[in-house]
Amino acid sequence: MRRLLLAVMAAAIAGCTPAKKKPVVVAAPDLSDQLSVGCYTVDLFDPYRIEYPQAGVTQEHAKFLGVWKDGAWDGKWCHDLYITEVRADGTVTLLDAYGPNTARKWEAQVYKRTGRIVDGVLTFKGVLGAQLEYRLVGDGFMVGKRTDIYAKEQITLAKSEGVAFVPVPPRNPRRG
Repeated sequence: MRRLLLAVMAAAIAGCTPAKKKPVVVAAPDLSDQLSVGCYTVDLFDPYRIEYPQAGVTQEHAKFLGVWKDGAWDGKWCHDLYITEVRADGTVTLLDAYGPNTARKWEAQVYKRTGRIVDGVLTFKGVLGAQLEYRLVGDGFMVGKRTDIYAKEQITLAKSEGVAFVPVPPRNPRRG
């Protein structure tokens, strides 16, 4: 009888507790079909280093660090970004590389620029005052928008794997 009473009470309690909702899992988008794999910009003759994030740099900002390739503005004009440093205030140092643009009669070119990350968007000014904006999407993709006197263009870039960060120097252990 006691077992029956315990079983009835357990069933009643189980029926009173709200069912747990299953977490909604949103799959990261795969934007690889929007890439221009093998798109060529320039050969960098000066070495560059991806600096390890400074103290105080948020995880979201640190994700911008690295080399972003395989993109072309509207699928036509090759473009790479080398984001070499992110500081705690959101300021970014980068190399902004372009392939030749025959329509505009421009040679391949690369510029060292300073940008800023605010609310998850990296912005900076480009050639002829172009406004450039980039945001991270999914796992390893970046989408961008470029607005200048010629056009409004879009791009998808992929993060290059195997780009090494400068190692953190070892610290001497505290003695006490």
